[in-house]
Amino acid sequence: MCLSEEFDPQSDEVLDFLGTFKCFKMPTKETIKTIISEIAHQELVQKPRYILSSWAPILAQLKQDVSFTTVEAIDGLYKAKEATPKKIISLLKVDPKNEAERQTLAHLKRFIKSLEAKPLQRFLHFCTGSNVISCEGIDITFTDMSGFGRHPVVHTCGPLLEIPCTYESYPELVEEFTNVMKDDQAWAFDIA
Repeated sequence: MCLSEEFDPQSDEVLDFLGTFKCFKMPTKETIKTIISEIAHQELVQKPRYILSSWAPILAQLKQDVSFTTVEAIDGLYKAKEATPKKIISLLKVDPKNEAERQTLAHLKRFIKSLEAKPLQRFLHFCTGSNVISCEGIDITFTDMSGFGRHPVVHTCGPLLEIPCTYESYPELVEEFTNVMKDDQAWAFDIA
């Protein structure tokens, strides 16, 4: 539209478009091509160059490490961070103190083993804030919550999972974890 004969430099659409790119020049029929060219240069050259410059020192160090110079090595790095039930269970850092806590931990491990790839990533994201392995461990503490207030609570900055030890059966734990993990409102960050 900006390059057509019907171009209106004062239209709200044009000004909104230019404002999106933080362009505060007043366009005219004579200057619109130059303005669009400058915006394209900013978006296609300058912004990527800034990111490239920021990453250059880090990537230069990685180039020195032989383990990062082949596609297979980089693929291995990705696979090492990929969520699997065994890897997630090995991240759990917990010391159950009584039979209820041991039973709850057994239910949790059984639940993790039952998850397929996408739900497993969702569980990891729920516990750590990332759907790939990005931490050394997930600390687990037990609470005595019961009734309608009972539910798993997570603190992703740790990461720390607070899990009630009042589950009477495996299906109860599965139901509560499934409900919490599928509820998008539960994922909202609440900074108090």
